[in-house]
Amino acid sequence: MSSPWRALAELVGDLLRLRRGPQDVPYSPTLLLLALIPYALLGSTLAAFAMPASRALLYGPTEAALLAVLVYVSVAVRRRPARYVQTLTALLLVGVVFNALSLPLTALARPENGLGLLILALVAWSFAVSVHILRLALDLPVPGSVLVNLGFFFAAYFGLGYLFGLLS
Repeated sequence: MSSPWRALAELVGDLLRLRRGPQDVPYSPTLLLLALIPYALLGSTLAAFAMPASRALLYGPTEAALLAVLVYVSVAVRRRPARYVQTLTALLLVGVVFNALSLPLTALARPENGLGLLILALVAWSFAVSVHILRLALDLPVPGSVLVNLGFFFAAYFGLGYLFGLLS
């Protein structure tokens, strides 16, 4: 593995282990785009388990756009707009990993095989990583970051749920 890719893999690994934060992510619109594309593609692939493929194709990019808006609003409210690219990039990079790990689990999950518990553990880990990233990016205490993350979750759940017909 070449040095830049190795450095990126180490950075993502450290983000996942809560050892580094968004301040350690290079300010790079190119890296942001490189993270955004697989994030949206994996989001669409996961959505295909819950909706027709024609709608699932739009789900991933819409979810990514919603995340971008929520991060933008959050850093703007906290008056830290310079942290936008690094924060969004960090969330997208770890999101790619969590979505990639969820894909086989989601495909194989059945009520009788217990994989739902692994998915739940993955969701909890993902939440902890997001809390860590936003805590550092927004200069919030952990409870404040938990609230921001819950806000992100509910905005995505209800916004995307109604938009894509997952909620009645």
